[in-house]
Amino acid sequence: MIKIQPFLPGDSTQVKALLRHQNEPVPYESFCQEERVLGSGLTFWQHWIPCGLHVGPSAYVAKEDNVVLGLISIDTVGKSHNCWRVDHLVVHPQHRGRGIAQELLRFALAYFGSQGIGHFIMEVADQNAAALALLNSCGFRRCSRVTYYQVPVDFEEREYKPEGDVFRLALPQDKTKIFELTHDVIPSDMRRIFDYVADDFQVAEMKLEGFDKLTKRLLRTKRWYWVKDQAERGVIPCAVQVTAHREGDYHLEFFVHPGWSHMASEVVEFVLSFMKRAGMRGVVVTKVYDFQKDVREALEQAGLERTGSFMVMAREHWKRAKKPKAAMLENVTLPNLARPAVNIPFVTGSDLSRMLDIEYRRLEGFDPKDES
Repeated sequence: MIKIQPFLPGDSTQVKALLRHQNEPVPYESFCQEERVLGSGLTFWQHWIPCGLHVGPSAYVAKEDNVVLGLISIDTVGKSHNCWRVDHLVVHPQHRGRGIAQELLRFALAYFGSQGIGHFIMEVADQNAAALALLNSCGFRRCSRVTYYQVPVDFEEREYKPEGDVFRLALPQDKTKIFELTHDVIPSDMRRIFDYVADDFQVAEMKLEGFDKLTKRLLRTKRWYWVKDQAERGVIPCAVQVTAHREGDYHLEFFVHPGWSHMASEVVEFVLSFMKRAGMRGVVVTKVYDFQKDVREALEQAGLERTGSFMVMAREHWKRAKKPKAAMLENVTLPNLARPAVNIPFVTGSDLSRMLDIEYRRLEGFDPKDES
């Protein structure tokens, strides 16, 4: 009998081997989550607390005879805790076709949906037809497409010549402006799904110091932003979020306002030039949504290699709005109703006696001719 239970520390070895059986391409963010998923065995206790208090990915395994056959890991997208992303959904190749993946997915949807979670997303490779069919059967829909690009190893730095104001590191007070920028870049339907808040774009305080010290401080910070603002308008038309998952592994995400689309090539050239000068020679990956046409063209012109295309699947829980109860009317008076009319046949006394006599004779079997 297959049971679904939280990922426990004793399952780490089997789960680590199970993750190696992901035959289809894995999104970059899911690949970087593997270490956190393996460490989530120590936080199995969070399964019994509200999901808004979870401190890391929540992983669940499908076991039969104490053998791990499948795994699902799910983590929150933002600090609103209203959108959760399925990072991993993998089943051992020898046990596929038994409905284990569907049961794992339905379990996670039911568990988190019962706590008020409104949206779920998952990135699936375009060629993974089985996963797309599975998500469709569980209520997911296609909402966008994301393409990953990687900076080649032999990438040659091009001379960056800034035009006008140069890029700078974001300051803590830029948090709201960056949030407003993403609000304008992301379409309304996806913005409702992600449900970002201003706290998702917090910026750490950075000291002005030498280039080498600044680079080391950025790596310790794990995430920082490059922005180019227009002080006279009080807005930030473009920004870049840089995430250092581990040393030699970087993730870029570009936000360019549609009204300043001409800045896409400039921001790409600046970021690549800085990372080259800073000695960040590891894997540099960026992802672009299908609504970021200008950024995608700028990345291809810069010489980045396309590594894969994924479909963003989303599932939304629609909550029924509670209508307020109508207040009871007081002091209601109804008009007097007239007495109903009933048609009752009128029978006189002689007629009644005659009718009773005829009925008695009929019951006793007398001949009706005798009545005459």
